[in-house]
Amino acid sequence: MSFPGRGMFAGILLLLAGVAVADDFPGISVTPPATGAWAQVQRTARSLVWMRRTDIENVSLGVALLTQPLERAYASRDEFIDWVRRTKEANPDPSRFRLVSNEMKPADGALDTCVRYATVVEDAAAGGGPGGLLKLEVTGLACRHPGDSARYFDIQYSTRMPVGNTLPGELLGEARAFLDSVNFLAPPADGDWSLGEGTSEHPRREAT
Repeated sequence: MSFPGRGMFAGILLLLAGVAVADDFPGISVTPPATGAWAQVQRTARSLVWMRRTDIENVSLGVALLTQPLERAYASRDEFIDWVRRTKEANPDPSRFRLVSNEMKPADGALDTCVRYATVVEDAAAGGGPGGLLKLEVTGLACRHPGDSARYFDIQYSTRMPVGNTLPGELLGEARAFLDSVNFLAPPADGDWSLGEGTSEHPRREAT
């Protein structure tokens, strides 16, 4: 994750109302949350985001599926993990955001091209917690597609709540179920990795 305000928090959450049935997207399958409390709030070529209503003040919960092409190849898992770590720790505004922790470990089995991460950030400007602090906890999988190492996926759930609060187990279970549902599929034959509308490739940079 980048900190809120950078790319990762801009596309941090994805959720879909309806039954718990796996949805197939180019190269990947996930099972969106099933309860009616969830609603999809974003669907672009590079990001799917669902959010959940809660009855708890200043607490929000979401899940997301994000994808993009990697800008360069990584020769080893350690090199890829180092890139993921630096990406998650990128801070656009140190006066507002403070990195509390950023834990990572290689995944295994069918997800051995992924890194499991758990990142906690304090937000001093959001209000709602002791001293006006809210914390953002993001847990997920940062992956190179097993069939195409140039394609990046980030599957995550995120909670935002006052510092000192914890998410109720029932809500945490709903979020974890999304992460646990990930299944990689064959790369798209037509090369189109788009999750929704638009393009999943890097946007063209206009001359300045």
